[in-house]
Amino acid sequence: MNDIKQLLFQPERFDTVPLRTIVKKPPAILRLDQDMHSVMTSFDISQSWYLPVLDNDKNFVGFISKTKLFNKYREILSSQGDLYDE
Repeated sequence: MNDIKQLLFQPERFDTVPLRTIVKKPPAILRLDQDMHSVMTSFDISQSWYLPVLDNDKNFVGFISKTKLFNKYREILSSQGDLYDE
């Protein structure tokens, strides 16, 4: 979005700017069947906070954010209670 937001407010340029000049390849791509260790490795290597997710047929499913993953991880940990209580 950051790459095209300037263009969004210039509708007179819509017909003159080729899409290939503003679209970038993502630094990494995630798959639905990928394990969490390799997902986090992809985030670390790419230094990205958002990565696209593809299904097994290489169809775009959506984006996942590193923040959302960490929040879900914290939620799971907190639901398990204190690990030291018996």
